[in-house]
Amino acid sequence: MNGKRQRDKKWWWIVGLAAGALTVGLLAWLRRRTHRRTIQRRFWNPVYDRLAHWYDGVDWFTGNTTHRWRRSALRYLPPAGSRVLEIGFGSGKLHTEMARQHRMAGLDLAPGMVHLTRRRLAARGLSSRLAVGSVYALPWPAESFDAVVSTFAFSTFPDAEAALDEMVRVTRPGGRVIIVDAGEASDGNRVAHLLARLWELMGDYMRDEVPLMEARGLAVEREEYGPWNAVHTVVGAKQIGIAPRHHSSIISK
Repeated sequence: MNGKRQRDKKWWWIVGLAAGALTVGLLAWLRRRTHRRTIQRRFWNPVYDRLAHWYDGVDWFTGNTTHRWRRSALRYLPPAGSRVLEIGFGSGKLHTEMARQHRMAGLDLAPGMVHLTRRRLAARGLSSRLAVGSVYALPWPAESFDAVVSTFAFSTFPDAEAALDEMVRVTRPGGRVIIVDAGEASDGNRVAHLLARLWELMGDYMRDEVPLMEARGLAVEREEYGPWNAVHTVVGAKQIGIAPRHHSSIISK
């Protein structure tokens, strides 16, 4: 009996590795022939929307590891009662948690995620101003929020500068822009580098947010964690007297 289990386990490993290799190969083939913006728009964005109700399964499959990484943003939030905007809130787990203490607003590209998050909030007697839209044209006035949060979404934005300009624009002086995402580790380890290349094959953009924030006059701190330091939190504090920057062109995510 034990021998049969060992053989079954071996075959599952073989099937899993083969499926993984096939997936990576397909992504590499697509990447060579398709621009990353096209991959995002035609493939990942529709999948992201249609799988809204299954999205929490990713956290379950990883033992809630991904959500624990998202929660690292919480310790950088302003005091309770502050106005907080979350961009790319997904299924709304972190958004709901923040709504218990803060006056929330949120924006997501996917109508399915907005619907799911509204239901999650309503079931707990919480509220938030949620909108479907683009990070490149946030539907809020300048200096509206004490903090702007984005977890595992910034790396999906093709135009990082236009996205960050909008995030900084709606942040009040003294407020913070908080980004949690995957990327290269500062120690240059090869595993984190390989993981970053895999994310890029799937259409994401691995970038260092620190110089982007510093170029906009933010005071920046960075923290790394997770396996091989492949996940990071970057926090930029908006200084008083920073004028908003505007981009002449806006592209769709």
